[in-house]
Amino acid sequence: MNEKELQSAVERIILTELARLGEPFVPVVSSNRHCHLSQKDVEALFGEGYQLTRLRDLSQPGQFACNEQVTIETEKGKMKLRVVGPARRETQVELAQTDAVKLGLRPPLRMSGELENTPGCVLSSGERRVTIPRGVIVAARHLHLSPEEAEAYGLADGDVVSLKVEGPRPCVMENVVVRSGPGHRLEVHVDTDEANACLLKSGQLCRVIRGTQAAPAAGALTAALGRAPAPAVPRAEPKPEAKRETMLDVSREPRRLITEDDVRQAARDGYKIIRYGKDAILTPLARDTAYEKGIELAEAV
Repeated sequence: MNEKELQSAVERIILTELARLGEPFVPVVSSNRHCHLSQKDVEALFGEGYQLTRLRDLSQPGQFACNEQVTIETEKGKMKLRVVGPARRETQVELAQTDAVKLGLRPPLRMSGELENTPGCVLSSGERRVTIPRGVIVAARHLHLSPEEAEAYGLADGDVVSLKVEGPRPCVMENVVVRSGPGHRLEVHVDTDEANACLLKSGQLCRVIRGTQAAPAAGALTAALGRAPAPAVPRAEPKPEAKRETMLDVSREPRRLITEDDVRQAARDGYKIIRYGKDAILTPLARDTAYEKGIELAEAV
């Protein structure tokens, strides 16, 4: 284990323990355009029996950047792509939207491996060329977690969360899909367009926002990713009495200061609404925590 790998391992351990304590932060890195090749296409582009060669290991277990590069060719232009190994069952090209526009392509937003109804392209290496019938996508932003890390964050494979990005151009990134399993390790992947838009530094720590307020509008994410939305499950409306029981009313306390700790305690006590007076003072962290915990902040009329 080299120094960089050691630092990364220590960071993951600390972040996992912080998540258990209710402070869920994750490192976010930007992923440049690249491609994954099937072994058949590796041999078509580099020669019979050819094996991809390792340039450097990547953060996700077993994955590595290769010495090999290929060129994607369209009627509007060409672009170099780094190959990421090992070889996969099917070739896949991942572009940022800016790359796609330059190449005259219209790839859909998809999770890795979901290639149904995606456009194809021509890939070349020197004089060798292959045409893939499908496989060009803009990768959806996603959060990698091992099963142990997912348990600490209270998340499961397929969950959807948001990320709060701090800095000179702060924003909230919604529709971050959780990918969890033995082959995953704590890290969020976004593309270069997304990172550049909010001046995100590679490896920057961002807060995970969970709960119903982090979920996309009905069908929005599934439509964006080209999936059929799951059938809606009807939910019974809570009785008015239940709503009153889940509301913490501090609206009669003059100039009440509501802090992050107040909101966390309200969440632990099972409250879903905090009603406050017009002269109450809410700290920014209180608002952020309420958003994270799915607690409604309601000003008394």
